[in-house]
Amino acid sequence: MRLTVGTFPVREVAFGAPRGWRDGRLVVDADRVAALVREDRRIRRVAVDLVQPGEAARIVQVRDVIEPRVKVEGPGHTYPGICGHAPDTVGDGVTHRYAGFGVLIASEALPHIRRTVSAATDSLIDMSGPGAVTVYSTLRYVALTIETLPDLDLTSWNDALRGAGHRVAADLAELVRAQTPPERREYRLAPPAAGHPRVVHVHTLNASMVPGIGTGIYGYTQHALPVLLHPNEILDGAIAGDAVVTYPGKCTWLHVNNPVLGALYERDGTDLAWLGSIISRTRWGGLDEKRLSAYQTAKLAAMLGADGALVTWNHGGNDLLEVMMTIQSLERAGIKTTFLTIESDIKVVRMTPALAETGTAEPSLLFSVPEADAIVSTGTLVPADPLPAMPRVIGGREVVFDQERPDVRTAAAGPLDLEAVSGAYSPIFGHFDNYGLGRQSYLDY
Repeated sequence: MRLTVGTFPVREVAFGAPRGWRDGRLVVDADRVAALVREDRRIRRVAVDLVQPGEAARIVQVRDVIEPRVKVEGPGHTYPGICGHAPDTVGDGVTHRYAGFGVLIASEALPHIRRTVSAATDSLIDMSGPGAVTVYSTLRYVALTIETLPDLDLTSWNDALRGAGHRVAADLAELVRAQTPPERREYRLAPPAAGHPRVVHVHTLNASMVPGIGTGIYGYTQHALPVLLHPNEILDGAIAGDAVVTYPGKCTWLHVNNPVLGALYERDGTDLAWLGSIISRTRWGGLDEKRLSAYQTAKLAAMLGADGALVTWNHGGNDLLEVMMTIQSLERAGIKTTFLTIESDIKVVRMTPALAETGTAEPSLLFSVPEADAIVSTGTLVPADPLPAMPRVIGGREVVFDQERPDVRTAAAGPLDLEAVSGAYSPIFGHFDNYGLGRQSYLDY
């Protein structure tokens, strides 16, 4: 596969006419955007806002961020298999994209959805100040604050929100279809060279027990045995997030900007031979299923002739069982494994004085195996506390941060004492930096 990606940097975004991109300035027709969102009758109303880095602004109830991309040449459609796009194999041809820009979906979780999906808590992005600590504070946005019909079930709610975001993203991407990009990069795997270690990327992704919900591979979100993808397929949107779980490892923008892919491409043909990406699902329901997935992942890597594996993951908690079993299976198959991971952000400061005095704290990893002896940490986010009040808030007036206390609502515009309101995890969108994109490790400062 050979994929050329043309990049159009966005350094300014504004409402106006005529709409289009020129010299880093993207002009957006707000009425057209709103009309595209309202094409779905499940959506009652939408507010369209522009948000810029450095603003005294806070975005809350973030559901997903989508980078507009368009296939210019080659088969398929960017983000295949979702929102009406055919599941054609992608990764060949020419794709155009915007850099530094995203379509952001914000929506308050419906009460019955919040009660049944514990992960449907709210997250926030501060565009300036001490809370602006992740990559999502550096992007420019067309932000869609969407209100849906109140009686939608989980799948319909997700489908309505995700469809609205992708319609807008696709329409904006069409503006640069026929233009000449100021930046181009070609992606193709080099033929394996003698003497170079053969490396596979084992990309473990959370699966869903509910059809249509969760991280999709060509739109398929449920549990399945491992599948081999060319990295170009991922760069062309074969992996996409949803609007239900606000965990940033599932964010659509992140998958097409995964820095692991770029880092491996930089070294492919130089000091290693990259064989591709094995996508392995996590959060299986039973121990035997978890073992089966791990064994099949190791088998596939061995059949590819891998000498080494870089393992990544996009969720937390229960999913670590499969990840560690996979590392163990790879090592026992003679494949040296490196694990790139976040650390737990449960800190002693959040404990009782008695526990703090004994030095008791949650381990950096909830579960491990002896074979996991090469681990690279992307750190953990220790948020500023409290976050200051923000004069401009997009996405909602109140937020729910703690899945254990869904009835506790906090004013979004005011100062936020994260230790008091957020429970175990920081609500800052991007606080789990699964792939080392941000600056959460001391080595980044």
